[in-house]
Amino acid sequence: MYVGLAKLSLVIGDSHSLKEKRMVIRRIKDRVRERLGITITEVGELDVWQRAELGAAVTSNERSKALELIDDVVRVAMAAGGAQIVAIAKDTITFDAAPLPFAEVDDRTGSADKAQGQDEWVPEEWKREPT
Repeated sequence: MYVGLAKLSLVIGDSHSLKEKRMVIRRIKDRVRERLGITITEVGELDVWQRAELGAAVTSNERSKALELIDDVVRVAMAAGGAQIVAIAKDTITFDAAPLPFAEVDDRTGSADKAQGQDEWVPEEWKREPT
């Protein structure tokens, strides 16, 4: 499995507040998600009005497809407008960890589980037989 990663550094020249910055970032994030189905998030420069860093990750069974998806993210982000991309860092890594055994744990709680397991929660007057 291949994991494609990208970090985009943006300059938002027309932003004069964090609110204006968030509007531009939201437009880019929404456009990427609508067009590609890929989530992109703000990962750096969170409190700076005119700069932002966005990050995205994709997975694929082919390295070339992962890089192609990352290039599509960059292309759509550039076309969204409102910000100038000044730097792009992208990479593809191979993830081939050996699978570990999985033991399912049923730790749900609720009235049905309590009723099957214990009687402490039932009030004494409910336990008595009607006469």
